Amino acid sequence: MKKILIVNANYYKKISANLVFSANKKLKEHKIKTKIVEVPGVFEIPFILSKYIKKYDAFLALGCVIK
Repeated sequence: MKKILIVNANYYKKISANLVFSANKKLKEHKIKTKIVEVPGVFEIPFILSKYIKKYDAFLALGCVIK
């Protein structure tokens, strides 16, 4: 079974919650095992990816940057 790590930058909580819900729902439909890691902002995403790079088959980085 494939394993995907979802890294969620939850600075905008309502937006990120919807992104995670939709992504997780779609992956579960395809019977893909997921784990979600929450980070405070988008700049922390690369650190988490490098930390888990050997443990997962793929990564999904979710975040919202509004200028």
